[in-house]
Amino acid sequence: MSTGGAVKSRSHRPAAVIAAIGATLTLTACLPDPSSLTPSTVGPGIDGRVVRVVDGDTVDVQIDDGPQIRVRVLGIDTPETVKPDVPVQCWGPEASRWAHQILDGAQVRLSADLAADDVDKYGRSLRYITLPGGTDYSVLAAGEGMAREYPSHPTPLTKSAEIIAAQSNARSGQVGLWGPPCNGKSEN
Repeated sequence: MSTGGAVKSRSHRPAAVIAAIGATLTLTACLPDPSSLTPSTVGPGIDGRVVRVVDGDTVDVQIDDGPQIRVRVLGIDTPETVKPDVPVQCWGPEASRWAHQILDGAQVRLSADLAADDVDKYGRSLRYITLPGGTDYSVLAAGEGMAREYPSHPTPLTKSAEIIAAQSNARSGQVGLWGPPCNGKSEN
């Protein structure tokens, strides 16, 4: 009789389903507890609110339901205004004021770049900042002449080309630090 074979193959299906469920549960148990994730392990991004603008490329962000962290914005460098033993640089105050206008109290998304370190030598988290509406702060700052591209890594960052293109437009238009009185030079 041919029905005996059909019954036999059906009896293996529940065993395969049970084995698959068991494997899934075992793998899930090996995953980290979501409450233990830090901004550096979350992956594509984590949301928070800017609670303090230190200068044009450093901010403090209160992570939603998490800690407050200091962030060094990836891909750009703004003229110095608060660095110890360094005089205030040309266009530094303007870049800092602009950063306050854009970032003070803003709800943002922080994203890491696999080509970059997780933190810098000062312990700041290295992150891109995405503004409401999806605008990247690094690209915007470079395009407005408030920052220059900062090639701090041996491997180009994911957004390096966008930042360089924005900087090139600002430079050719003599916008921000690329125009008078700085003309692209930060030193006073």
